[in-house]
Amino acid sequence: GRGNMALRTEQNRVPEFAELGEKGDGMWLNLQLKLVADVGIVGMPNAGKSTLIAAVTNARPKVADYPFTTIVPNLGVCQLPGRDFDTLVLADIPGLIEGAHDGVGLGHAFLRHVERCRVLIHLVDGSADDPLSNLKAIESELELFNPDLASKPKVVLVNKMDIKHVRDKWPELRDAIKKEVKHGRVDAVSAAANVNLMP
Repeated sequence: GRGNMALRTEQNRVPEFAELGEKGDGMWLNLQLKLVADVGIVGMPNAGKSTLIAAVTNARPKVADYPFTTIVPNLGVCQLPGRDFDTLVLADIPGLIEGAHDGVGLGHAFLRHVERCRVLIHLVDGSADDPLSNLKAIESELELFNPDLASKPKVVLVNKMDIKHVRDKWPELRDAIKKEVKHGRVDAVSAAANVNLMP
């Protein structure tokens, strides 16, 4: 039924009565918030995703040298060079681990944000023991969570090129990654040293 706001008049600003309510419709809803971003940055914990988004946008996510620093996705807006009104919204997706598609490490909470991104940047930690295995693991988790994610356009960036042994193994790693992902959108960056990134 209608309450005080609907029944008040100029003469009676605070009515002391209300109509009897009638039985209405009730339902339970399960709503899921999914970020909307142009580009989603995915990868293992400590790959440098937050550092990358901080380097190319004005976002200031928490950055630290321990895994799972990022526990909620961060958004950043990047102004495209040479284009006054063109921007790109990037989403820093918290680190994924094996089993994320089954909910391990809050996998479902993080992976659902990836579904709404138009393009994915797969950030690989070049200093890891086996960067190629990490790449395969994340690609597998994406596909197991939602097979449509396997067909999303992707760019693979190998991070931490400011470290000498990562630079030394880059040519070999680049060829192995290109062979694995079957496309040429593979490049090397250093988010910390701002190498090979947009200003």
